[in-house]
Amino acid sequence: MLGVELIYRGAKFSSPYVIALVSILPELIITLQASFRSNYYVALSTVLGSVISLYVIGVSFFGLLHFIRWKSDFKVGAQREYTFVILTSISIGLLGISGKIDIWWGIVLLALFLVYSAMKMNSNLIRSSTAIPALVIGSLIVWVSSSWLLQDIFSLSSAFHVPPYYVAILIVPIMSNLQEISTALRSKKENVMRDLLLGVINENLMASSLLLSIIGFASGIQGIALASLTPLVEVSFFVGMLAYALMKNGDIKVFDSLLMLLGLVVFLSVLRP
Repeated sequence: MLGVELIYRGAKFSSPYVIALVSILPELIITLQASFRSNYYVALSTVLGSVISLYVIGVSFFGLLHFIRWKSDFKVGAQREYTFVILTSISIGLLGISGKIDIWWGIVLLALFLVYSAMKMNSNLIRSSTAIPALVIGSLIVWVSSSWLLQDIFSLSSAFHVPPYYVAILIVPIMSNLQEISTALRSKKENVMRDLLLGVINENLMASSLLLSIIGFASGIQGIALASLTPLVEVSFFVGMLAYALMKNGDIKVFDSLLMLLGLVVFLSVLRP
């Protein structure tokens, strides 16, 4: 938690893109380590679990919290990121239809990430030099501590006699999103809530493109079948498309937040072995 806290201290002086880039470090570590060890289902479940939970947190939790605190709809405005929300969601949907992820999907998703990053690079990434030390130190702490997480996933898997990817789905998204929830609960300003939401959206876009592309490249030309994770891919597609439909007008209403919770219900039903 210390590393994540330092990251968010620096993040308040940074753009949502930078916030997202350092926030996906835990997922990035797990994805790399699991892919290098050919534990592709752990890597996939980690990424897809994060995609789903981030949209639910962004639309449902932030929307409901904003209404409770300020008694009004969450006005986010039109954002360039919305186009990439639908593009990444469609890509995940097509991935599910193809039934496997391989190096060709890695190329497509990496290209999507690079186009998205090129768009974001035009904005002011670091708003103050005071953000750099906190971001660097926090990122290093998260990087080191995250390296032990994969071992913990397999230990819990053995202890509870469940597949490792079920443990990854539950643990990694919760751990990586605790700070967003904590910061939102402590926030007293609407603009901070808005930046948090944009940070969550950017983090999701990176998970949907960069992290999935890493798995695609690691799986090679032959690729790996999605098999039992196909329902999770379908839920990721559904939640992403629903998030776009609810956010595209620039406002998140209470009804929208409650509707997104249906995605969480579907998600939890997929988790049953």
